[in-house]
Amino acid sequence: MGGPIYDFLLGRGLLRFALPNLARRVLLIVALTWLPLLVLSLKDGLAFGHRVTIPFLGDFSMYGRFLLGLPLLLLAEVVIDPSIRTVVGEFVDARLVPDMELPEFVAVLAKARKMRDSWISELILLVLAFFPVFLFQHEWATGAVSSWHTIGRGLTPAGWWFALFSTPLMRFIIYRWAFRYFIWSLLLWRISRLHLSLMPTHPDHAAGLNFLETAQKKFGILFCALGCTFAGTVANRMVFEGAPLTSFKMLIGVFIVLSVLVGLVPLMLLGPTLSKVRKAGLLEYGRLANSYTVSFDQKWVHNAKPLSETLLGSSDVQSLADMGNSFAFVDAMRIVPITKRLILQLAGLTVLPLIPVIIFGTPTPELIHAVMKMVA
Repeated sequence: MGGPIYDFLLGRGLLRFALPNLARRVLLIVALTWLPLLVLSLKDGLAFGHRVTIPFLGDFSMYGRFLLGLPLLLLAEVVIDPSIRTVVGEFVDARLVPDMELPEFVAVLAKARKMRDSWISELILLVLAFFPVFLFQHEWATGAVSSWHTIGRGLTPAGWWFALFSTPLMRFIIYRWAFRYFIWSLLLWRISRLHLSLMPTHPDHAAGLNFLETAQKKFGILFCALGCTFAGTVANRMVFEGAPLTSFKMLIGVFIVLSVLVGLVPLMLLGPTLSKVRKAGLLEYGRLANSYTVSFDQKWVHNAKPLSETLLGSSDVQSLADMGNSFAFVDAMRIVPITKRLILQLAGLTVLPLIPVIIFGTPTPELIHAVMKMVA
């Protein structure tokens, strides 16, 4: 949350910081993007029927973009922002940032806030969103089949609204999220360069930084939103152009893998710092373990003098075991705070919108066989 446009809406009562009017904003964004397309398509007789191959109400990509993807991008603010605030506060609450580093920590947060609140940045994103050169898909081009937005003589009125307003608006919100994601990644990288109090023996096997997973998994909602758009496009190709699901297997796999990799990038930036902590921990605890084991050996194995105490029940044995456990914790420490659970959560949210498409595109016998195989 935050930024010039956010502050503009907040100042005019369209947003509330404590209660960000999510339902009202979703209705407003749908009214500006999807509803005009419906009205214009109805006026021209392109909302349903057989005048075109893809009528508006039969266009799966419009549902994926404006009725699912776009609301999810707005919902992401409410989901992600509180989690980020909690995680950033945890650096101080858990005393990972020493008192002497607090001024630097505050300066890092100030830089991130300055980037977020930059008018220039959001203006550039707005220009990019509405500038056709930067489109990945040319909304004005004639498709493989006739549709509600493109007919033989060019764009329909609904098509013009779609190309010049609805899609650029959604693209701006996506670009804005990409920029916020960059700020978050840069913030974590700058924090990692501070002199943090990271313990290689921490039980979370990430030197005490595993709590970052709490915030990072929330970004999965962004990939779910993009997946809705992707799923709608694939569904259109399958239904109206007769493309088989098998022709999209590679594309779907690449989309899922790239989404998960992008979702892990901010935590990967912590790798160099955690790698140094692990290496230093192995050396320090290795020396400590060596010193203790030598003393233990001299006392209990090669001691020439008779001992006044017995090995059975001695605290030395328990201390030796504790030393081994401590070294094992350091040895098992991950150099990135990434777990299998996080990877599965990001992958699950990414693939979620594609499940109906996969089910629809799978022949019934194969689907039944797959279900029976899972049940058996």
